[in-house]
Amino acid sequence: MKKKYRAAIIGSSGQGNYGHGLDRVFSDLDHVELVAIADINPTGLQQAGQQLKPSNLYRDYQKMLKAEKPELVSIAPGWVTERLAMVEASASVGSHIYCEKPVASELAEVDKMAKACDSANIKMAIAHQWRAMPAIQKAIIDVKSNKYGQLLRMWARPKDDSRGGGEELLLHGTHLFDLMIAFAGLPRWVTGHILQDRRSATMSDTRQGTQPVGPIMGDSISATFGFDDGIRGYFESTANLVIPNQSKFSNLFGLSLECELARIELREPGNYFVYPAPRCLPDQTHLGWEKILVPGWHDLYDEERLWKIFLHLGNQVLIQDLIESIEENQEPLSSMQNAIYISEMVQGVYLSHLSNGCRLKIPLQDRVHPLLNTQN
Repeated sequence: MKKKYRAAIIGSSGQGNYGHGLDRVFSDLDHVELVAIADINPTGLQQAGQQLKPSNLYRDYQKMLKAEKPELVSIAPGWVTERLAMVEASASVGSHIYCEKPVASELAEVDKMAKACDSANIKMAIAHQWRAMPAIQKAIIDVKSNKYGQLLRMWARPKDDSRGGGEELLLHGTHLFDLMIAFAGLPRWVTGHILQDRRSATMSDTRQGTQPVGPIMGDSISATFGFDDGIRGYFESTANLVIPNQSKFSNLFGLSLECELARIELREPGNYFVYPAPRCLPDQTHLGWEKILVPGWHDLYDEERLWKIFLHLGNQVLIQDLIESIEENQEPLSSMQNAIYISEMVQGVYLSHLSNGCRLKIPLQDRVHPLLNTQN
């Protein structure tokens, strides 16, 4: 008989809420029982309780964890202000963790989370739902098997809305950097250049984003990352290229890959397209894009339906993977190690820019966030 896991949710209505569906991650899983929810906001707690019907409700997540000692916990708030404390408290009672992204505002905090999880033998998975999409998983397998020849380059592009630049480097870069690592392995070096109002950004341009995710800088960013085997990854983001209800397209979010024999585009809500040349050739009219269809996915859900539920489906894949990683003592798909290197990539962009564009080795020697380091 399959083991049944006791699970709990930490939310924070009005202060990060419940992230991208992280209140419902345990729904519809027969081998998981939701025993408790914690939310400091009484109205939010009551609403969550009515929707999810756990056994117990708490205003204090510390009390919930100590009383319930759940085997699984969803750390759901989108704000990172209490993320470290929530992770340390969960690990201290033996709870394995599913965590909203971004994991933290600075690398030093991620290091502390990793130490807490390692010390307690806790698995922590990050809510990078895109990684879980069946078509994306197939693309990873195909590229890593050299189906299209050697992977050469990767281009990551976030939504480029009003948050473009520094805020998207962290908010959406985390998904895209997680995918880069899935395709190419761990990053080895980083360079970055940041603009603010079309001039080179300085420390005086440091600010907070639209939500508390730590210090950010710039409204346009270009970054390059080096991986093994000469593979390079690029991140480009510029604010306000996409204006809601005005632009002819919804967003630019996606990952492009150039292989020796093909170009690959990964698009929301988790689709995989292949073009039979390393780059798009508009004069070669006999060439065109092919959408790769995955049985048991595209034949079950049409595109309109997928847009409504893909985050929930991705969360459930990653929860099942977290449980398997616990039972098999292996790393989750989107692991704590990945979270560390994603933070290295983000902070490395800032540190490189503030070091006149120097190419910096990863892991970074300086774990203090460059925008908090008064010596820069």
